[in-house]
Amino acid sequence: PRRDRITAISGVVQRRPIVLVLGMHRSGTSLCSHLLSALGVDMADQIPGPRATVPTRDNPRGHWERWEIVEFHDRILGLFNRDYLGRFHDFALPVAWWADPRVAQIRREIVAFLEQRMGDSYFGFKDPRTVRLMPVWHQIFNELKLAPKVVLCLRNPVQVARSLHAREGLDPANGEYRWLVHMIDFFRYASHFDFCAVEYEEWFDNPAANLEKLRKFLDLPWQQSESDLALLLSDIIDPSARHDDLGRREASQPLVRTLYKLAGRSGQDGTRDQIAYIVSQFVSFQQLQRPLLQAFEGVAKTAAKYPEVEQEATALRAAVGERDAVIEAADARAAGAEGRLADLKATLAERETALAEHSRRADELDAALQAAQAEIAARDAALRHAEHEARERGPAALATQNEIAGLRAALEQAEQEGQKHLAATEALQAEVGAQAAAAEVLQAEIGSLRQTLAQADRAAQERGVAAEALQTEVVLLRETLAKAQREAQERAATVPALQAEIGALQETLTAARQVGKAAIAAFRMDAVAPARPEEPHGWRRAVMRFVGTWTSSRSLN
Repeated sequence: PRRDRITAISGVVQRRPIVLVLGMHRSGTSLCSHLLSALGVDMADQIPGPRATVPTRDNPRGHWERWEIVEFHDRILGLFNRDYLGRFHDFALPVAWWADPRVAQIRREIVAFLEQRMGDSYFGFKDPRTVRLMPVWHQIFNELKLAPKVVLCLRNPVQVARSLHAREGLDPANGEYRWLVHMIDFFRYASHFDFCAVEYEEWFDNPAANLEKLRKFLDLPWQQSESDLALLLSDIIDPSARHDDLGRREASQPLVRTLYKLAGRSGQDGTRDQIAYIVSQFVSFQQLQRPLLQAFEGVAKTAAKYPEVEQEATALRAAVGERDAVIEAADARAAGAEGRLADLKATLAERETALAEHSRRADELDAALQAAQAEIAARDAALRHAEHEARERGPAALATQNEIAGLRAALEQAEQEGQKHLAATEALQAEVGAQAAAAEVLQAEIGSLRQTLAQADRAAQERGVAAEALQTEVVLLRETLAKAQREAQERAATVPALQAEIGALQETLTAARQVGKAAIAAFRMDAVAPARPEEPHGWRRAVMRFVGTWTSSRSLN
C-alpha cells in the first residue's frame, strides 16, 4: 500500500516528496511553515506546543512544528549531551554517532511515525534541529524512498543572535557561533539536496516574491485569486513581530559574515564550492578541538557536581553548627553542675565543720558525764562509808542532822547540775537531728545533681566522637559526686552512733540520779539508828570527806 502512494519522481526510481523547512532558530522557520500550510502542504498537527493551549509569547502565531519529530530529535541530542538548552549543544557530535544502537531505535520510531502519518497529500515538517541530525534522515529517506525538498530559511546572524539573547539570554557571540554551526551542518549534510533559500528580511520587504519562489520550487498551485493571496500574506506576516536592531548590520566575526553572504548566493555558480571549502576547514578544526572538548566535558561534569557538593557542605556545616551548639549547651550545663558541685562541697565542708564542733561538744559532755559518774561513784563510796560509821556512831547522828540537811541541799544542787547537763545533752541531740535533716537535704541535692549529670551524659553520648572529651569530664564529675555522697552518708552514719551515746549518757545520768536519791534515803534511815559512842564524830569526817570530794569535783568542772 505504501508503494501505491509513492509519487513518480523519475522513470527509474519512484520517490515521494517530503518538504523540510530548515535553518537556524529565530530565522523565520515558523513563518515559512505557516505559509506552506496555507498553500496546502501538511506541515503541522498542533499549533501550540506540547501541554500548551495557546502559542507562546516568543512565537505568538505558533511554531507550526510536528512535536513528535521535535521529541525524537531531542532524544537523540540528549544521548550525546547535546540538548538544545544545554551548554554543549553547539559542539560537534561524535564521529558516526548515527551508528549508535540507541539512535537506530529512535530512527525506527521515526520511520513508523512517518509511515502512519504520511498520506497522499504533500507532507512536510519544520524543526531547526534537523540540520544537526541529517545523517539519520539520509537513512530514513532511503528506507522510505523519499525525495526531500528543502527550504532553507536565512536571516542575518547578528539579528538571530539578538533574538536568541532576548528569548533565552544567550550571549550574542555564542548566538552568532550557533548560527555558524547550523549553517555548516546544513551545507555539510544537505547541500546536495534540492533546496531553496528564502531570506527572513524579504518576508517584510517583498513578501510576494518570497512566496512566489516557494510556489515555484515546490510546484504549489494557487486556486484562488491574487487578491486572496495578498490577503493571506497580510494576515500571516505581522510587521510588528520584526524586532531587528537596525543599528547592527553585520556579525562581529568575519567567518560568520562571509558564510552568510555566500549562503544568500548559494544558487550562483562557484558559490557552493566556496561554501564547501569553508565547511571542510571548519570540520577539520572541529576534529582538532575534540581532545579539548572531551577535557571540557569532563571538567563540566565535575563542575556540575559543585552545587550538590556545596549543598552537602552547607548541610554539614549546619550539622556541625548544631553539634557545636549542643556541645556548648552541654558545656554550659556541665559548668553549672560544677558550680553547684562547688557549692555542695562548700556546704558539705560547713556541715563537716559543724559536725566536728558537735563531736567536740559531745566529747566534752561525755567527759563531763564520766566526771559526774566518777563523782557519783565517789559519793556513793562516801555514803557507804558514812553509813558504816553512822551505824557505829549512832548517838552522834542526832547531832549532825543539820549537817545532813546541808549535805542534802548539796546533793540537790548536784542534781540540778545533772539537770543542766541533761538539758545540754537534749540541745545537742536537737542539733544532731537538725544536722541529720541537713544531711538528708544534702543527699537529695546530690541525687538531683546526679540526675542532671546523667541527662548531660546521655546528651554527650549522642554527640558521638566530638563529645568524648565532655563525656570523660562528666564521668569524673560523677565519681566526684559519688565520693561526696559516700562522705555525706558516712557523716550521716555517725548521727545514730552519737544519738546512741547520748541515750547511754541519759541512762547513766538517770542511774546517777537514782543513786543520789538512794543515798539520801539511806541518810534518812541512818539518822534514827543509834551510833557507837566509842567513835565520836567518825561519821562526820566521812561525810565531810564526801562533801569535800564533791566540792573539788565541781571546782574542776
